[in-house]
Amino acid sequence: MKTMTESRDHIDFEHLKRYVGDDPELTAEVFGLFKNQVDLWSGSFVPDLDDDNWSMMAHSMKGTSRAIGAMGLADKFEQAESLMGEDNRPGARAVLLEKIENDISAIIIEIGRWEYRQTILKMKSDNP
Repeated sequence: MKTMTESRDHIDFEHLKRYVGDDPELTAEVFGLFKNQVDLWSGSFVPDLDDDNWSMMAHSMKGTSRAIGAMGLADKFEQAESLMGEDNRPGARAVLLEKIENDISAIIIEIGRWEYRQTILKMKSDNP
C-alpha cells in the first residue's frame, strides 16, 4: 500500500526529462498544456458520453498523460478506450472515472509542488 509520501510517483520526471531536458520553462509549458487539457474535458468526460466522444477524449488524455510521464494515468485512459460498445459494462466507466479523477488530483498537486520548488530556486538565484 502506498503512503502519502510516495505520491510523487504519479509523474515520472526521468521520462519527462528525456523530452524537455533540464529546461524548467519547457517543463512548465508541458505541465500547463496538461492542466489546460484537463480543464477542457473535465466537465464533459462523463460515463454516459457517446462512444465516439468517449474514445476521442480518452485517447487525447492518454497522450497528454504520457507526455508528462504520468504513466499510471495514461494506463487508465487506455483502459477507458476499451469501455465502448458491448465492453461498456454498467458502472465500469463511472468507477474508472473516479480513479482517473483521483490520479489527476494527485498529479495537479505534484505539479504545484514542482512549480513551488521552481519559484524558490528562482528566488534564490535572483538573490545571491
